[in-house]
Amino acid sequence: MDSSESIALQQPPPGSLVKKVADWTREFALRLREEVYNRQVKISWLLGGLHFSQTQELISEITSRENFVRKMDGIDWLKSYLGKGTYTDCALDKMTEEMQRHDLRGHNSVRFAVVVTDGHVTGAPCGGIKVSAERARDQRISLFSVAASKVVEEAGMNLIASSPAGVYRSNYMAVNVTGVHWVYTGVLNHVEPNRNLFCVNSQGKIGRIGTYGCKGDPGERGPDGYPGSAGDMGLAGDNGEKVPERTFSLSRLLQYLLYYRNSRLSLCTVFYRLVGLLNLGDKGRDGFNYPGLRGETGARGNNGRPGPWGSRGNCGNKGEAGMKGPNGEPDCDVMSYIRETCGCCDCEKRCGALDIVFVIDSSESVGLTNFTLEKNFVINTINRLGSMATHPHSETGTRVGVVQYSHNGTFEAIRLNDSNIDSISAFKVAVKNLQWIAGGTWTPSALKFAYDHLIRDSRRTRAKVSVVVITDGRFDPRDDDSLLTYLCDDPSVDVNAIGVGDMFGREGQHESLESIACQRHDRVTGMTRFADLVADNFIDRMESVLCPEPVIVCPDLPCVTEPEVAQCIDRPVDLVFLLDGSERLGHENFNQVRDFVQHLANHLTLAQDKNDRQGARMALLQYGGEAEHHLAFHMTHDLPSILEGLASMDYHDMSSSMVGAAISHTVDHVLTRLNVRQTRHHAELNFVFITDGVTGRKGLEEGVDTMRNNQAVSTVIAMGTDVEQEVLEKLALKDQYAIFKGTDFYELNKHSFLDRFHQWVC
Repeated sequence: MDSSESIALQQPPPGSLVKKVADWTREFALRLREEVYNRQVKISWLLGGLHFSQTQELISEITSRENFVRKMDGIDWLKSYLGKGTYTDCALDKMTEEMQRHDLRGHNSVRFAVVVTDGHVTGAPCGGIKVSAERARDQRISLFSVAASKVVEEAGMNLIASSPAGVYRSNYMAVNVTGVHWVYTGVLNHVEPNRNLFCVNSQGKIGRIGTYGCKGDPGERGPDGYPGSAGDMGLAGDNGEKVPERTFSLSRLLQYLLYYRNSRLSLCTVFYRLVGLLNLGDKGRDGFNYPGLRGETGARGNNGRPGPWGSRGNCGNKGEAGMKGPNGEPDCDVMSYIRETCGCCDCEKRCGALDIVFVIDSSESVGLTNFTLEKNFVINTINRLGSMATHPHSETGTRVGVVQYSHNGTFEAIRLNDSNIDSISAFKVAVKNLQWIAGGTWTPSALKFAYDHLIRDSRRTRAKVSVVVITDGRFDPRDDDSLLTYLCDDPSVDVNAIGVGDMFGREGQHESLESIACQRHDRVTGMTRFADLVADNFIDRMESVLCPEPVIVCPDLPCVTEPEVAQCIDRPVDLVFLLDGSERLGHENFNQVRDFVQHLANHLTLAQDKNDRQGARMALLQYGGEAEHHLAFHMTHDLPSILEGLASMDYHDMSSSMVGAAISHTVDHVLTRLNVRQTRHHAELNFVFITDGVTGRKGLEEGVDTMRNNQAVSTVIAMGTDVEQEVLEKLALKDQYAIFKGTDFYELNKHSFLDRFHQWVC
């Protein structure tokens, strides 16, 4: 049983879904009855159980059904769930170990494991689900995969299940949080072949499933009688009409009925066996196939299109140095022109002395992609707040701290007084280095940690102190909820609470956020998805909250500022390039794109193998109309495969461009192959769209929703002046910083563009 945070906090009150799964498990155990099968095999049951998160706890060793149920009843599941990350592979290994450790006393036992989970994992310290499931199967353990609710990751469920999936997966679901009750039919049919029990949803309240009476065991067989004397030989019968093979006659039916009546099998069993016999139809003969006449030779076709352009030639020799020009005269117009064209010389906004602390949720229920969006929100917000303090004790400038939190004792911080954080670039590197913890959610304790360790002893006397708390709202009830108002004890601290998730659309769910924000309703924000954190309008709002009265100062030339993007770091990212291959692109622009992707592949730090937890992997799809998709190379870390795919990629010059259909095709056929997910759970999934800015809108909304449902982020490269800004913003998930524009495709391979994009994705 999975009792991790993604199960325990999926529905209120916390732990209630775990309890429902436990109730299902208990009821399932009660239905495994001892009986004699086919008058030959006596079936008896021994059961054990464990629940797991990042660790595993034994519910019961392998024992009798009565002892197992008694131990299940002795656990308060609303309090005893583990509520951290999900290490399913280690749980499978623990189950296999318990199976092996149990003394089977020479019985010829058949081993089953029923794994109730949501298919989601946050780590694989024991080698991964596939490896651990194979280890279990090597020990003759058949694994059923049962969903804990409708919210599942099917790829993980299929990795658990034994083959065939139609038997061991078959969309089994223990609990449906929308109201349909427990289903036992499929699993019981295979582990207990004489039973077919199920509950049906109805309009009224469903009562407890009743128990079934047990048929007594058949008596012992009596001694054989003495052999009788031989009977007289019967007369030879007439030659009968030949009956087609496998025809089920009435006389044969009567023979079977008589046999099954004497065998003392239940009526239900007899019925299903007879149904099987009646379905034995006659197999038809193979048909014949004759070749048709050879058709006439067709007319000669038109000349084909010109072939692709050749590759770029070698660079010429460097020219000689030109003559030195005369000294220029001081001119205010020239200085104004330089100021306007040099991005580093813009006027600066100063917000005074600010101490800002972001407290961000890093629990399992947030997910890696959403955690990345939280970090992007922090960086984008700080970009708007003027210069950073150059020294921890400086009386001017902005100092920023970050606390990421999960379960108790796993808080990590970038401190306000860190002497290494002396620039926006240094701060960005520190934020990007934060790794998703993926455990439980202890929000109240995180607020106390933030004040005690970042604010209380390191705040500046004249600085305005602001705290921004981001959470998905589900904190573990084992935490001390009185700490929700811990920051309110200091009236000089301004607290803003942001709640992300569908639960904040329901009445009464803002109560915890209002406690965090000290009952200041104007400082509480609820949103349904994490992508809204990085939307321009929300960043504008946070800018006005944190820096309400900025002072604008224009610097004297010349000026020196920091680069806008931090240095590249070795971060796990799966890049999917979607190239618009419609006729608007053209051969020359196509070649520019090919060179651009090749440059990135040569300069990105690629993963060592498909399971490497660092580095980049890439895939590229060229798309056109609804069903025009051409894959250059699958998701891979292998540089030779990438370069070979690029070299052999043709420009297809398609008549239309449907990016929505391309996204759906990518999710179904590139991110998944042979029902196996190709992306890494711990890596950021980034869709990179390369387009001239014009595409059909059919299926666009569905495609964007598909990206969000797969927890993907996106980047848009749009070249040319004729672009549809609204489409670009939809593809970029409303993040203006994720849109890279240029006047033509030649800009793709300029050093300034390449470096900026390279740093962005890594």
